Amino acid sequence: MTAVHKITSLDDTWHPGDIVLDAAGNLRVRSEHPRWVWDYPNEGGTRDALGRLAVPEGGLEEHDVRRPLTLLVRDGQAVAGRVIEEPEHPAT
Repeated sequence: MTAVHKITSLDDTWHPGDIVLDAAGNLRVRSEHPRWVWDYPNEGGTRDALGRLAVPEGGLEEHDVRRPLTLLVRDGQAVAGRVIEEPEHPAT
């Protein structure tokens, strides 16, 4: 078990649709794109018109989002804001 799992009690660190607050005070949303893994928040909610999770297409690479990150929303539900400790990722 890693420190991330101990802190969050969640399976994977980031899920598509997760909304986080970065160290610079910006809101970011996790995407499903393999390279552009983060995106800017959309203008609407966390769900689409049919009630499915709204996942953005991606617009930012991993290194564009300043750490640490505070998880705010997962699966469309508020999670009380927890700072997440991540393992170091090599620069891409």
